[in-house]
Amino acid sequence: MLQTIEDSAPKKQKKLHYAFIICLGGFLTQFIVLSAQRLPAITLEPIRQTLGVNYAEVGLITSVYMIFYAGLSFAWGMLADRIGTRKSLVAACSLAAIGALLFGFFAPKGLGVAIVTWAITGCGTAGLLMAILPKIVSRWFAPNKRGFGMSLITPGANFSAIVLGIVAPPIVASMGWAMSYVIFGIVYAAIAIFIAIVFREGPEELGLAPYGAPAGTQAAPEPIIAEEKREAEPKGNGKSAISRVLKMPITWHFGVFYIVYQVGFMAATQYYVASIQAAGYSLAQASLGITWAGVLTICTELVLGQLSDRLERKNIIAFMVAINAVFGFGYYFYLTGSAIPSLAICYVFVAIITASTGVITVIMTAAGEYYPQDIRATGTGVVGTINIVGRYLGPWIAGMIIDATGVVGNSFLLVGIAMAIAAAIAFSLPRKRAKKTRVAVAA
Repeated sequence: MLQTIEDSAPKKQKKLHYAFIICLGGFLTQFIVLSAQRLPAITLEPIRQTLGVNYAEVGLITSVYMIFYAGLSFAWGMLADRIGTRKSLVAACSLAAIGALLFGFFAPKGLGVAIVTWAITGCGTAGLLMAILPKIVSRWFAPNKRGFGMSLITPGANFSAIVLGIVAPPIVASMGWAMSYVIFGIVYAAIAIFIAIVFREGPEELGLAPYGAPAGTQAAPEPIIAEEKREAEPKGNGKSAISRVLKMPITWHFGVFYIVYQVGFMAATQYYVASIQAAGYSLAQASLGITWAGVLTICTELVLGQLSDRLERKNIIAFMVAINAVFGFGYYFYLTGSAIPSLAICYVFVAIITASTGVITVIMTAAGEYYPQDIRATGTGVVGTINIVGRYLGPWIAGMIIDATGVVGNSFLLVGIAMAIAAAIAFSLPRKRAKKTRVAVAA
């Protein structure tokens, strides 16, 4: 007889599915992404002293890095759709490793050299987040397991932050800031080699079905956009991938959401530590709050990823962003209304706001499912590039608010406003539902 997906039970796995090896590779790429973003913050002061530049000048190193990191996402997406995710990931990791090594060896020679070499790392890390990961997960996991798959990958970023805070300071103190970049460059190269060896383009290469696919099938049924069927388009249709993506309304709908979300996200992450220091606490005390928040965020990512496999993803995104808005407003009112803010209460606000950003797991999963498989990486890459607007505006607007008022806590008013708007946009995203694929089984 014929059964729907809901009626057919998947066979029990006799051994670890290879999809989990793929997730390990993805987890390691996130280690590269966040360590490359955070290492300059840890080594900022010794770099500035070595180069003999002011804070504005040394800030150009990370500013230029971010331009390439966010701006080239679409290019990596197009490349992945053309040559495959495995080759693209290896190339991206390798480029990040080369940039880190060059920075460690040559950045002490001058600011210009430092900017150029670290920009190379930015070019590499651009391919390790939004551009390629959603396509990888969509190939290796059935739709009802994609949130789970992504939740195994994205914690690599917060794990990196925890490890970085422990190992980087001793390395810098004992071997110098330049050598710390060489060491991390070697680690990036090792990750590139690991991915080159173990990665596979899709489960079909190993004679497997995607993890979680119904019994008796070799492919996972694709979700469809329930409210915007007009976006369906014949595969190829003689148009380039980028042209097809840019003409899809969901690209701009999701892109606007991501821009506004990034305004709030960047305004928060840039001023977490400063907000606690402004309340009268030391750098060590302020930094400890971020460490614990990182641990909580990993837990949140694991929970939200699996929850999104059971509930509508856009609703989870909207709900978590709304929580971020509520606590953003709450932190603003607490900081500006308290004569001496409590360190413990600051920790609670920072931890919850940070943990709410664990919804990135669901954001990346949902974004990928809005695009056909043949242009999925291009689609998510374009969305990843669009959000550079929010990444730029967030710290800039928050900084202007602080300069105008002299109160660091006022930056979280922007966090609350941006997240509230982003939540409303997320609720308006098209609803998705899985196709009821019918599979034949013995009566």
